[in-house]
Amino acid sequence: MAVVQMACQTGLARILTAGVVGLALLQGGAVAAQQSPVEFTVSGSSTVRGWTCSVIGTAQVTVGSSTPVRGFDDGIQRVTLTVPVDDFVCPDEEMREHLLEALRADEFPEITFRLEGYEASGQGAVTTGTLTILDATEEVSFPLSLTPSGSGVRIEGELRLDMTTYGVEPPVVMFGLLRVRPQIRIQFSGIVTP
Repeated sequence: MAVVQMACQTGLARILTAGVVGLALLQGGAVAAQQSPVEFTVSGSSTVRGWTCSVIGTAQVTVGSSTPVRGFDDGIQRVTLTVPVDDFVCPDEEMREHLLEALRADEFPEITFRLEGYEASGQGAVTTGTLTILDATEEVSFPLSLTPSGSGVRIEGELRLDMTTYGVEPPVVMFGLLRVRPQIRIQFSGIVTP
């Protein structure tokens, strides 16, 4: 019986090993996505004062056969920008708590942007893609600055939006004396490695 079990385990191990090697070979032809840290800053205003919170997210970039753009001679196939909601840092803990509550961090731990296309222009590109906040996904477009920097490319962008478009309810505190306005500005910057 032990011999039969060992033969089955050895056969299973060979099948699993062959599967893993096969997957590795299939993916060998594609250029692997590079993941790089990107700093995001979200700012807005309220009936009392302005506010700013920041977070370190990631840019996952896959280069390859598409329109060349500054810093990416082979063009870009895919880009995903990801923001971990729970990692936001705000000037004070109460502000952070209101932000996490508004973004329902326990239900929706990430905000993501996925590139759908771009047009090279001057110092960068005009990008189009989908932005997902909470369970709402909307198409957005914004200019992106690309600057070669050492062995990478510095990306910088800015996007203005109305958070209520994504179902985010702006915080209201102090019995309604402080109301956060729905318009926000998202800025990001980081160096990605092609």
